[in-house]
Amino acid sequence: MLAWPAGPMAPVLSPDEVHVWAVPLAVGPERLAELLDLLDEEERRRAARYAHVPSREQFIVSRAMLRTLLGCYLKRAPQAVRFTSGPQGKPVLPTLEGVHFNVSHTQGLALIAIARLGEIGIDVEQSRNCPTYLDMADRFFTPAEAAALRSLPADHSIEAFFHVWTRKEAFLKALGLGLSHGLERFEVAVPPAQPVRILHIDGDAAAGARWSLLELAPARGYVGALAVEAAAPRLICWAAEE
Repeated sequence: MLAWPAGPMAPVLSPDEVHVWAVPLAVGPERLAELLDLLDEEERRRAARYAHVPSREQFIVSRAMLRTLLGCYLKRAPQAVRFTSGPQGKPVLPTLEGVHFNVSHTQGLALIAIARLGEIGIDVEQSRNCPTYLDMADRFFTPAEAAALRSLPADHSIEAFFHVWTRKEAFLKALGLGLSHGLERFEVAVPPAQPVRILHIDGDAAAGARWSLLELAPARGYVGALAVEAAAPRLICWAAEE
């Protein structure tokens, strides 16, 4: 069950706000067909390339709901929303629209972030048993992050791992970069000891201070994070009708 209230039919996005929508991805066959009709030809071809049926359906629902929500802000039909690609291939709206967005989905749930104030990145993960999470932290995180995780009790350490992972992934997505950029090149606060923030980027604390990191809790068993290159944005979270 989603933790956020249902959102309005006609949302208004102020310049200092970030709106985050939680979208359940489990839909019936009839609704899935309706959502597929909202996609353009390239999106349908991309969906068809998914051999794994649940992944295909999650892509269809999340992309169609992205079109639906952006259409609400832009006051146009979902099918009329047009995307272009940023420098790193990140899907964006044409500059004249003045709206930035980012999407993340995991098992059963998608998060969609929309803002006017600048580039944003979002990530969500389902908390789950992951026996190798400390090894992954040693491999991908900074030494200080990995050490902080190892210092926590086991029942807190794995949840903290997902918090760190989503914070890092959200920041890279805001930049339009993938994991190959290097999760170890910047350091984030490890819960519960520190406030949510980027401590440094390539050793530069001032560069990290230009970004806001926000923790998201869309539903029980899910961990999320939002990265925004702005100071103290106003965060509003809603549940979307799928």
